[in-house]
Amino acid sequence: MTINSSTSGLFTQKIRRTISALSSAMNWWLGQLGQMLPARIRAGLKQDNLCLLIELQDHQFKISTGKQNWTIQAPWDKSSLPEPLKHVIAKAQNATLSLPEDMTLQTRVSVPRTAKDFINNVVRFEMDRLTPFKADQVYFDTGSITDEPGTEQCCVELYLVPINKLQTALDQLNQLGIAPDRVIPQQFLTHQDSINLLPKSDETSVQTRYQRFQVGLSCINLLLLITVITLPLIDKQTQVEQLTEEVSQLRIQAEQVFQIREERQTLFEQQQNFIELKQQQSSVLAIIAELTRILPNEVWLNKISMQDKSLRIQGEAGNASELIALLQNSGQLTDVSFFSPITQNPRSGKERFMISAQQSAEGGNAIE
Repeated sequence: MTINSSTSGLFTQKIRRTISALSSAMNWWLGQLGQMLPARIRAGLKQDNLCLLIELQDHQFKISTGKQNWTIQAPWDKSSLPEPLKHVIAKAQNATLSLPEDMTLQTRVSVPRTAKDFINNVVRFEMDRLTPFKADQVYFDTGSITDEPGTEQCCVELYLVPINKLQTALDQLNQLGIAPDRVIPQQFLTHQDSINLLPKSDETSVQTRYQRFQVGLSCINLLLLITVITLPLIDKQTQVEQLTEEVSQLRIQAEQVFQIREERQTLFEQQQNFIELKQQQSSVLAIIAELTRILPNEVWLNKISMQDKSLRIQGEAGNASELIALLQNSGQLTDVSFFSPITQNPRSGKERFMISAQQSAEGGNAIE
């Protein structure tokens, strides 16, 4: 099946606009209905929305919220915390951990413009090529995206932190009873960017949004019931039936959005698998073509094996020693050497050889 990337991008934008419109409408509705609550209840709800800001500085944590702040050092024991801080941690709805500059890495990478809609997946797939790390060794997130004029590429800011460095801080906070739901580089303390170095889970995100959606609908039902009771001139039964119908329609729309998102993710994974398989096949064919071009006609190859970037060839030649220079100068191979000693074939009189080599970075880029 052929997928038009521009059509897919437009479809994704329409879905995002729809979700954004529904979210804005619901937030406005809840805000207007919230104004009907007594002032004491509204103040209590605002106080519950408590956020912790945690700054990691010289093996200690600076915890602040509003005008209060504390500096916490080892030992990392929840029982040793000040009582006011324990109370704040218990009431906090979310926590943000700020990392110092020497703990994070920032770089700019270039990706195809068609990959904008799934930029994090592309970066994860290319992590070992773009950075010194593998994808399972770091937590990362991407920032602003800018198009490169005159090309089909776009640039994106990549921020990452090694897992082994961050895990120590997370374990210490966990002992204090704090589980950050956002980790950011220090330079984003004064920015409104939605950078979060913690790994994202689509399944968790969908579940959280669905739960919030259910809670929002429950609040709407409760507030409308209070309105119906306090306004006897309004036909109670008619309003309840209308509300039930609206809830059903919103539920159906939400389920359709979630289903489309899952199908989109499945298509992307299939596309990535196809691209990876095609690149592997192209790499093998290119190596075989290069060997055919540079090796003399009297050379006889018995076996060619390739795993990742490692190549091993076995065969016979009149002068096996000259093959090392030919392969090394091809531009496609590096680290060319004999894998085993040269032996003489008594029947053919030729030298038996086994050579190992590595595919060069220039060769791999040319294939891609």
